[in-house]
Amino acid sequence: MRKKMWLASMLAAFLLTAGTVRAQSVSEKIGALEQELQQLKEQQIELKKEATAAAAAMPSFSYRPGNGVNIEAADKAWGLRFTVETHFRYDFESGVDQFGRTQGQLMGRRFRPGIIYCINNCLWEIEATLDLDGWGTGNGKNNQATGVGSMLQRGAVNFHGENISPWLPTVQFGMEVQNAMGNSLSRQGSGATGAQAEYDLLSRNNGFNTGRAGSGVVLNWDDKSLDSIGIPGRIGKFQIGMSTVAEGDDGTQSLTDRQSFNLYGNISPFSQVKNKWISGLTFETGAWFCNNDNRGANGSAVCVDRFRIQDHGDGGRMTLFDTGAGTVGKGLAVATGAGIVWNVGPYTARIAGNWLEAHDGDTGDGAGRGKKRASNFLIGHDLYAWSPKGFLTGSSTETGSILVGTHFERTDVSSDCNQLGACGSNTTLLGQFHRNRILLREWDLWYVIAPRMNVGVNWLWYDSANMGNRTNQSGYQVGKCDKVTGQVTNCRIGVGADWVDVMLNWRYTF
Repeated sequence: MRKKMWLASMLAAFLLTAGTVRAQSVSEKIGALEQELQQLKEQQIELKKEATAAAAAMPSFSYRPGNGVNIEAADKAWGLRFTVETHFRYDFESGVDQFGRTQGQLMGRRFRPGIIYCINNCLWEIEATLDLDGWGTGNGKNNQATGVGSMLQRGAVNFHGENISPWLPTVQFGMEVQNAMGNSLSRQGSGATGAQAEYDLLSRNNGFNTGRAGSGVVLNWDDKSLDSIGIPGRIGKFQIGMSTVAEGDDGTQSLTDRQSFNLYGNISPFSQVKNKWISGLTFETGAWFCNNDNRGANGSAVCVDRFRIQDHGDGGRMTLFDTGAGTVGKGLAVATGAGIVWNVGPYTARIAGNWLEAHDGDTGDGAGRGKKRASNFLIGHDLYAWSPKGFLTGSSTETGSILVGTHFERTDVSSDCNQLGACGSNTTLLGQFHRNRILLREWDLWYVIAPRMNVGVNWLWYDSANMGNRTNQSGYQVGKCDKVTGQVTNCRIGVGADWVDVMLNWRYTF
């Protein structure tokens, strides 16, 4: 009996010990698992932090219609922006094709890929844009179709001084710079969003055109508030420039100490007033002081070489007035402009005036070149008539928008060539008439098929008081003179005429 009790006690003690050992083993395992889980959580948190830091250090990508794709470093130490501006057009020009008119040929009005490099949060910005268009328009001096020239549309450095102080300007310098008066708001025309086909006839032909310069430097103060002086508006842009507009191709030096300058400014004095009828008013003005230096070898420093008005027929621009090459003497040729723009909802009205006058000093031969004057008046209307949001809505980035536009302009140009004793050679229109009055009425219709992508049509109705009557001059080109052998025609010198040109367009700014 005693022996049985001892065996039972031993068995109980064994079982108790085994249970305790087993419990301790399970507890240790649970503890080990908990510790391992905690380590995994810590590792996961650490990996997440590293992934977040790595993602934060990656460059950011963004796209805005019309402004291109922007790639920027996380610390903004550098950035790249890629753009392209394209515009293709079919011209249907009134007149005779063998005398410089085109019927239904595709024309590359604009094809301009570009890249902009940013350094140090865009304190420094380098623009490199190619100009791969120019069919019928050329890149030569004084807006002549030369078929040769630089392929640059912009080759410039911008120093954004306003990033340091709001009082400092953006300084642009390089071998292809932009002068703001060339892209004034009231002239509009030939852009990526407006209705008008081209700039007005005078400023497109006077050498300044879009304001592109072969080389130079410009100072820009952009988007400055006027609150500090009690005006509830803003200065959109104020610019001072010294550059070689129309004096040669990009990077070409003008061998003269007689520099050319330009000034431009626009102001929206009521832009911060909550009244839609006046908040959209903008006033602008500008001037270009072309300092002609045509002394001997310095002929390349002539920025206004002639007074010439051509139509917008890109296939073969028809000359409506021409004093001939080299007929503008030394001294200042001054181009001035002023305009008013009024935006109210989907409607924009534009009124613009442009004037050009040359000093016309002698060029060393003791003879003046005759006083020359030109002026232009323009009034235009743009209206977004419809979009998927309803009537009187839409924009250049709203797919389905319909933009309608119209404008009227009058150009007057004259040359007092009697001071010279002769009125130009027989190869120029100046040998036939000394002045001209040209009217242009235009109607436009555009449809937005994608943000910043448009298709449209322009109707241009010209009316010229005087037309030339020699081969390849205006009367011949629009078929207003009889075509006979030689240089003699049955067309009266200075006969008037009117005609209509039509343009079909596709344009896109990435």
